[in-house]
Amino acid sequence: MKILFYGATELEIPMIKKWSRKNDIPVTYLPEEINRQNIQLTKAYDGICFYPSKQMQAQAEDFYQQLADNGIKYLSLKSTGIDGLNAKLISQYGFHVTNVPKYSPTSVGHFALMSILTLLRNIPSYYTSQPPQLPLRKGLLGRELSEVTVGILGTGRIGSVVAKGVLELGGKVIACSRSVNPELQSAVPYVSFAQLLRNSDIISIHVPLTSNTKYLFSDEAFQMAKPGLMLVNTARGSIVNTNALLSALQQRTVRGAVLDTVENENAYFDIGWHKNPYCQALAKFNNVLLTPHIAYFTNQAVQEITETSLDNVRDMIMNAKTPNLVFGKG
Repeated sequence: MKILFYGATELEIPMIKKWSRKNDIPVTYLPEEINRQNIQLTKAYDGICFYPSKQMQAQAEDFYQQLADNGIKYLSLKSTGIDGLNAKLISQYGFHVTNVPKYSPTSVGHFALMSILTLLRNIPSYYTSQPPQLPLRKGLLGRELSEVTVGILGTGRIGSVVAKGVLELGGKVIACSRSVNPELQSAVPYVSFAQLLRNSDIISIHVPLTSNTKYLFSDEAFQMAKPGLMLVNTARGSIVNTNALLSALQQRTVRGAVLDTVENENAYFDIGWHKNPYCQALAKFNNVLLTPHIAYFTNQAVQEITETSLDNVRDMIMNAKTPNLVFGKG
């Protein structure tokens, strides 16, 4: 058995080596993401670990076909999200795809909680403003958690961390989710999405990107929202229609935002995330704080992601079975 690990960072390499020694399985790692120049290397391996590349996200059929022609059956994603893959082509070429559904929920959860507090205390306006627009030292009055209602969209592992954190700090929480989390149901009222919009001072997003959630935050949603809504997005950029958010910020119906993810971000990570036109447009607002999809990026989370992605491909090669299979049959 041989595994090829694409996009290995300096932080991941010691983790890969340790896993390789522990499991007595050779793992070759490359710093580059999978691309048209290095895809031919897959011919010598039984499975690969990677984060979906631009070619994969562009849904180019010849890219998938070459992987299949090289004998690759097992694709292990170094992510929870699978929206960068073409499900039709995955099925057409018979790939088995795994993801990392569970890793340190506190990594993103605590980042979101920090972002909520950051917005309440107007930190983006102090941090991003420049003279002569710089606010007076006491020009922006903050609010405390006990004064506001925090809406949690999605109460899975991460959303529940945020909800519990807000409650422990004395805040009020309402939630909207596909299912009720038993750990929260006695303390958190569950409401419809429309009610979440109308009654939340801040909304923190913790749902996956699907056909149902794409552009969930639209012009209509922002018009329906409580005036002065603040938004935290640590999930996926396209859950928020950026043009609609820009309009709401311009009209001051949205009071501020912390965005760890924006539309079309993957196309700019290699050349500079700040060059994304959406980032450039959002950065003009001093009540918006942007970060480059790093909410998850802690030592514990990276270790769990690295090890799980390797475990997944090992288990599929050895047993054609893993609980983290998202495409194909185990």
